[in-house]
Amino acid sequence: MLGKVLKNFDIRTFWRDVRFLKWAGQVLFLILFAYSLVLFVQTGINNLQSTNIPFSFDFLGDTPGVSIAEGFETLPDSGLRMLHVGMFNMIRIMIGGIIVATIFGTLLGIARLSSNWIVEKAATALLEVVRNVPLLVQILFFQAFLLAFPRLEERDRGEIMFHVSSKGIAYPWPERQESAFMFFGFLLLTIYLARRVFKWRVSLLEKEGRDTNPFLWSFLTFLVLTFGNWAGGYKLMGIIGLISGYISTIFDSIPSVAYQGLFSAIAVFFVFRYIRKQIRNTDTGEIRGILSDDDYFRIILSGVVAVFVVLLMFMPFGQNITYFLEGDELFYKSNWGMPQFFDGVAKRFDFNISGPPVIMSYPEIVQAGTTKFTRYSPDLGKVTTVGYFATWFGVTLYTAIFISEVVRSGIMAISKGQSEAGLSLGLRRRSLLRLIILPQAFRVMLPPMGNQYLNLAKNTSLGVAVAYPEVVAVGQTLYNQEGQTLPVFLVWMIFYCSISLSISSIINYYNRKMKIVER
Repeated sequence: MLGKVLKNFDIRTFWRDVRFLKWAGQVLFLILFAYSLVLFVQTGINNLQSTNIPFSFDFLGDTPGVSIAEGFETLPDSGLRMLHVGMFNMIRIMIGGIIVATIFGTLLGIARLSSNWIVEKAATALLEVVRNVPLLVQILFFQAFLLAFPRLEERDRGEIMFHVSSKGIAYPWPERQESAFMFFGFLLLTIYLARRVFKWRVSLLEKEGRDTNPFLWSFLTFLVLTFGNWAGGYKLMGIIGLISGYISTIFDSIPSVAYQGLFSAIAVFFVFRYIRKQIRNTDTGEIRGILSDDDYFRIILSGVVAVFVVLLMFMPFGQNITYFLEGDELFYKSNWGMPQFFDGVAKRFDFNISGPPVIMSYPEIVQAGTTKFTRYSPDLGKVTTVGYFATWFGVTLYTAIFISEVVRSGIMAISKGQSEAGLSLGLRRRSLLRLIILPQAFRVMLPPMGNQYLNLAKNTSLGVAVAYPEVVAVGQTLYNQEGQTLPVFLVWMIFYCSISLSISSIINYYNRKMKIVER
């Protein structure tokens, strides 16, 4: 290959050779970019050191000494744990918001195309109002709306079923018991089996041409297995705990250097696959599979990346990763690791666990400690706080409005003849949408829908305006406490990039799956 590159290469006029100029330009840009990045980081570190605040991630292991308004842990014992709570609060809004925004946006988009004048105008009016008001203003409006309700008084104390006040919304909530993990694990298996039964009956329908009632068979399968699950069938999931116990023992016996070698081997393996694919891929070559200069550059760069990863794994960075995987308590004072993870799975999926998976917990209004103040009990029922309500409702409604436009444009992109053909077969409009229009429109809608999901995920950061403790608000509290502004910003950037790339990967997967395969 090197001979092909050097063929007809004149050393005397190399500075005018287009191949040399392309390579030299790319290498020079890469060097300048890396130098600028190092210079930028080093300047920030030096400026912090001049103010007696050295750049460090040690604050992740220190106890912050502050509490969080809501989350799975309100008094975290480390900065890392505190950021975990903020990330979890953000993901709560993101997942629920994506599901509800998709459903409501789809219904609103269909309503915009309705032949009913009232439905169409009402949907249009809602869209125009929400779309033309800034999201931050809407979040503040929903906060003010809930704060306008009466305060909790002493006369309100006691057990309640449903209650709304300026402190939030309280309602009953199922409380998870010890056997809940096994129950929901069996429930996922039930859903999978019901789906397999549905596909089996559909295949019989297509093969034999007779009515096989796929939905009825699938529903009965789900019903029978769910009843058996509630009656104690979830104990079969104890086999997961048994296997996890053995895996935990295996991970506990693996030496530290094995993790470094494993990650190095994985990096080399994927780089090797990529290089082999580039060499064998005839589409990337100029003619007949001959590799171009860009192909050689990609191959060499991927090899450099593999070497860099291997060197990084056997430096202190790689050692820290192994400490984290092993659950070393010296690393950020955390005892999380692969052995501990599988050991926790083994304890949750144990054959000896019994009892109901969930019990209903009802909210209660109680006295706040020894004070005269009244509040909702944090241990009973479920309470939607003002910050959560305003942030979730704001970003969900705002995203649903734009999703409705995506749905409307996707439906309008389908040829009118498709609708006429479906109506001529006697299909109702509901069946026409479900069976003909929406499946075809989904291919058009999917990419812009992904953009709206990304916007929703990033717009959750506006919860800081209503004191909702998501990752940005928690990070602000943390760097005000510790003075480590730059490290917190790096954590924010890595977290949001990870979330965005995860959503994009899922959307791209379904986009490729829904692509029309040409013959």
